[in-house]
Amino acid sequence: MAESLVGEVSAWLGSPAAQGMPASDRLVLMIIAERAHKGSRRMLWHRGDRRDDGTKITLTETLQMRTGLGERGLGDALKRLAARGVEVRIQIDTDKLGRPVFARRGHAVDYHLPLLPASVELPPAPVRSRSDRGQTPREEPVDNS
Repeated sequence: MAESLVGEVSAWLGSPAAQGMPASDRLVLMIIAERAHKGSRRMLWHRGDRRDDGTKITLTETLQMRTGLGERGLGDALKRLAARGVEVRIQIDTDKLGRPVFARRGHAVDYHLPLLPASVELPPAPVRSRSDRGQTPREEPVDNS
């Protein structure tokens, strides 16, 4: 356990750079920090991380179990962290379109705790109309008497 990394994340979460960060993103960072090697900052696999049949559990499955997030929820949290400048997934390649690749057949995603930015500039939120939210504007007032 890397107590100093957990302390570093805890202090950073109190900074303006982490303002407005969802609880799920905070929890993902804390678990990675708790499992990271102090020197390399890479999230480590532990001997006890096995299924009942003895097969190894991936780090992604460990994060899902420890955070209570599903596959999509964890993926969304990782994307939000990356948009904030905190990319915790370790890139192993680049695809033909120049996009980062984090996993492939035979190689699960690895995670690390990057150096945490002193400040972040988030992209502006998209402007959503009422129809985007599934609401329709009312043309006439409703009389409920």
